[in-house]
Amino acid sequence: MARTTSAAMRELMRLSGASQTQIERWQKRGFLPRFPRAYAGGGGSESGLSEEIVERTQALVDHAQQGTLTMGPISLIATLSEPDVALLREAVIENLAAGRRRLGMDVRADSPKEAAMARLGAAERKARRSGRTWNLENVETGPVREESPYSPETVALFYRDSDEEIDTDDLEIVVDGMVELLKENVSRLSGVPVGALPPDLEANIRADARRRLLAAPTFRDQCDLVRSTPEALLLRSCRLVPQVRRVQLAAVHSARLAHALHTGTLTAEQLGTWHDFAMPVANIQRMQAHPMWTRWGIAAGSVNDSGDGSRIVVCLEEPSLLDELELFVDFLASLIPVHALHRLAFHRPEPGGQTVK
Repeated sequence: MARTTSAAMRELMRLSGASQTQIERWQKRGFLPRFPRAYAGGGGSESGLSEEIVERTQALVDHAQQGTLTMGPISLIATLSEPDVALLREAVIENLAAGRRRLGMDVRADSPKEAAMARLGAAERKARRSGRTWNLENVETGPVREESPYSPETVALFYRDSDEEIDTDDLEIVVDGMVELLKENVSRLSGVPVGALPPDLEANIRADARRRLLAAPTFRDQCDLVRSTPEALLLRSCRLVPQVRRVQLAAVHSARLAHALHTGTLTAEQLGTWHDFAMPVANIQRMQAHPMWTRWGIAAGSVNDSGDGSRIVVCLEEPSLLDELELFVDFLASLIPVHALHRLAFHRPEPGGQTVK
């Protein structure tokens, strides 16, 4: 049977340059809303075409031409004026599940021991790959390779199922790692090596770490929270978390441009059209001094939704954090030249591109 093409579909194809197959696939995945229908009576109806659908389709065509939908399904669904909330819940859960698959946490083996070994191996590979992430704190040096501060045991613990018993030895290994990270942070802030903490302080830190690790939501808990949370809270979280990420990336790009100009690493002529997108150098210091800069740090290479699911869950667990993030976004946006904000926030640099040198 031949596929029918409505007048609204033909008009959308003409205005956007997308094919009917692309449009129908984007509608099925929730990236595009369905065409509104007008009922004239007598059992007949006609598809309509809204300005929002045209704009969203044109944006999708732009992303498709780059080779990827860089915004990802969470961003695209959440920013619709009338998003499909059920589909949005599925997108967040799929995001969480994809992270588990990357860690091998969905492996099935003949014995619990085999499954545990396979998961630990995947977590170890994930920890090694994390060494290729970019450190947002070092905006003056550009992309920085550094070892992941998280051990395989830590990663596996945070991605466990609700019916998995936590191994006591694994728990203590993770607690040891958290104490060492704390010492490193204190050393960096004070400039003085911290060999040992006062016994009472270390005991309290260890007890608190155990409580937080044991109380951390499991995958099943996270999925249940996403399914049961009120629509308004879910929508606010799904809209704000990607926004924070994009604006934070824009701030990083702007700061690196500023540093390149300030040090003479790249001249205005070499930077070309990017030279006036640099934020004032004083703003870089203000940005790095903000407490949310470290708390909400991201990998600077993240251009899509791949890590947003777990951050959305954090916001659902702690809704008051959303107010802090909104203030943080406004703060970052105030540091970046107005004409640069949108372009930097949505620009996807090629490897070695000027915005990441």
